Amino acid sequence: MEHILRISLIGLLLVSGCSPRPANYFPDAAPELVGVRKIWDAAPHNAFTDLIRFQDRWYCTFREGERHVYGKEGAVRVIASRDGETWASAALLEEPGIDLRDPKLSVAPDGRLMLTAGGSMYREETLVSKQPRVAFSEDGRSWSGWQPVLEEGDWLWRVTWHGGKAYGVSYTAPKEGDWMTMLYGGDGLRYERLAAFEIPGNPNETTLRMLPNGDMAALVRR
Repeated sequence: MEHILRISLIGLLLVSGCSPRPANYFPDAAPELVGVRKIWDAAPHNAFTDLIRFQDRWYCTFREGERHVYGKEGAVRVIASRDGETWASAALLEEPGIDLRDPKLSVAPDGRLMLTAGGSMYREETLVSKQPRVAFSEDGRSWSGWQPVLEEGDWLWRVTWHGGKAYGVSYTAPKEGDWMTMLYGGDGLRYERLAAFEIPGNPNETTLRMLPNGDMAALVRR
């Protein structure tokens, strides 16, 4: 079951290499939970959500599948709401033979809504290939076809736009050795490597945010 949590959210974690923060950078107020309500449960397994405000509507995206992994290939569902109360399907994005996972939303500089997702290919229950892909929409309903980005083996968790450029961190999980994370920047379709994150403990899913002073912060899962 999928839920939307309406909260007052504060705070930023894992800020590294930044100039000192102002004394009042983090507010004193604690987060307050004001409501929890299910907004979708049409598939046997609905998971890995993201939420964004676009053209005066809320858009929520997630993977629909039979279970967490394996079985029928996962698809990306996009649902929309004007008020956060009533939701309806806006799109269902699929790709034959590919298990689509971890969809994330952003708004590109040209005003289009952008979806980033990972695509995995399995042979029975053996992972044989994976690569990120992106899709674009002008209205949240009609979407371009999926376009692969980066390289086979990468997993681009999400992109954050800043100064007209898309920044994101991809992680790779080799069969042997430590997992690796790499910072990329580009135009949404073409990316260049900018820096490797030297983080122990199998770093992987990473969200980037820009601070008011122009520094970049990364929240990294290990």
